[in-house]
Amino acid sequence: KESFLYTKSKVVIPKSCYIVFVIGSTWDSRNYPKEKFVQIANVLQKQCIVIWGTIEEREKAEWMQGESEYIKVMSKLNLDELKYVIGHAKLLIGNDTGPSYMSWALNIPCVIIFGPTPTERLFQNHINVAIKSASKINHWNLNKKDLSIRDIRVDDVVKISKKLLIINS
Repeated sequence: KESFLYTKSKVVIPKSCYIVFVIGSTWDSRNYPKEKFVQIANVLQKQCIVIWGTIEEREKAEWMQGESEYIKVMSKLNLDELKYVIGHAKLLIGNDTGPSYMSWALNIPCVIIFGPTPTERLFQNHINVAIKSASKINHWNLNKKDLSIRDIRVDDVVKISKKLLIINS
């Protein structure tokens, strides 16, 4: 069984290597499917912590936890706790949304998944990588109904994630 570390604020994180999943965003079209996050966890076989902000996201996270022995749902976090959890991760995999960008700011490797939004939102380097759907972007009129994020292959996310986990080991 996994050993856990308790922080001062009672947030529980694994003592060993873990990955943070950021599963929510403001638009459904910017959310990678929960089923694909489960597949990623099962292929990587690393402890994955899901963070959430809304009741709907918590329910999605709990479903994911029920589908994979590698996924645990994080309790509701305040900003300091969120920074702590992300700051101690080996990798973050998430949607194009604020908490995902915290990994870049904290120098934590990340794979940020983009559907109908521009990858220029992320300053990419050797540890911060964007993966983009095939959709075309009109920077002046983003298409909130573009569900092309669903077409991004799990294998592509896993391949990048494995490279980043090696870099950060």
